[in-house]
Amino acid sequence: MKTTVENNRLTLFPEGRIDSTNAAALESDIMAAVGENPGADIVIDAGNLEYISSAGLRVLMKLRRQAKKALPVVNVSPEVYDIFEITGFTELLDVRKRLREVSVEGCQEMGSGANGTVYRYTPDEMIKVFRAGLSLPEIEAEREAAKRAFLLGVPCAIAFDTVKVGDRYGTMYELLKAGTLEERIREKPERLEALAERSTKLLRELHAIEIPEGGMPSADRALHGSIDRLTADFTPGEIDQMHALYASIPQMNRFIHNDYHAKNIMETGDGELLLIDLGDAGAGNPLYDLIHCYLIYNIMGAGTGEKRDDAMSFIGLTYGELRRFWRVFGETYFGSAERAAAMDTLLEPYGLMMYYASAMANPILPAQYHPLYAQNMRQQVLSRYDELLGSLAGAWQE
Repeated sequence: MKTTVENNRLTLFPEGRIDSTNAAALESDIMAAVGENPGADIVIDAGNLEYISSAGLRVLMKLRRQAKKALPVVNVSPEVYDIFEITGFTELLDVRKRLREVSVEGCQEMGSGANGTVYRYTPDEMIKVFRAGLSLPEIEAEREAAKRAFLLGVPCAIAFDTVKVGDRYGTMYELLKAGTLEERIREKPERLEALAERSTKLLRELHAIEIPEGGMPSADRALHGSIDRLTADFTPGEIDQMHALYASIPQMNRFIHNDYHAKNIMETGDGELLLIDLGDAGAGNPLYDLIHCYLIYNIMGAGTGEKRDDAMSFIGLTYGELRRFWRVFGETYFGSAERAAAMDTLLEPYGLMMYYASAMANPILPAQYHPLYAQNMRQQVLSRYDELLGSLAGAWQE
């Protein structure tokens, strides 16, 4: 039996037919692999499993009891899934059918971002194809976040199933009969201020949504996860300081989108605003969204090029348009130009920290940028640690 270990996840790959003639050997192989990887999360990839008898199911039951937590069985063929379902094992194990395989060859590209590219698939469906390296649990977490957000009343596209696209994963979504705010502004630049105001008011409404306990994952998981991947560039003490700065933001359970910008907000033909790309959405303090919005509209691109007013940003607006958008955003969200300016001063260092940490944690950033970004992090953020710690919490008012 083949096994792999990655990021403390032990994946087991049973093959062929499992019955009374080989179940004992399978059990021996499984327990040996588990013993060699104590504490690892266990996943069973049944992609090459053709049949499993009651003897094989008893082996999985023993493993389930030993693990004392959910045991995912993924990539299950329809025939084997029927066995799990008939025996009731779909209620005991986390059994997932084999993903259907699709192709985006010839499909119209609708947009792209750091984690993937979106294509028009059918008249009613679009597909987000994720970049290589993202795991299936990470991708299914995005689909689950979109599902939970929809049930909470967040205006967003319906997430359908997860699929395979060659050697990558994708998620099928409802194809919205709408255009992004970036597209709307490209069509009619004079609408920028009005769209900025409407989208900011929507964000305030979203931030009023209380998430029930356990209703969505913590919105700060991506922030702390990025910091944890920076051990090659920073000392343990610096890593602790970055965690502490984010941890000083008061805990709340409001809906947070975590990637709220003009390419992730869509407008329908009748003017309704809808959200897409909810992979990082969760429960937390509205400050997380405000830091990220500050990052998008004021900082992005600063590390690699000059932000001329006529230079195009990654979200399809020029830097001049971004600043116009942010001016309306601040005055609308905070109630006055004076309070917006004061919040800008507080948001900037946190936005810089988010920018450098997320960029350095992303494998697509060329290695030669790491020393520069680490130096900037130390000079612009960590050198002000005592001053910054708790600064946002002290000034924040809803």
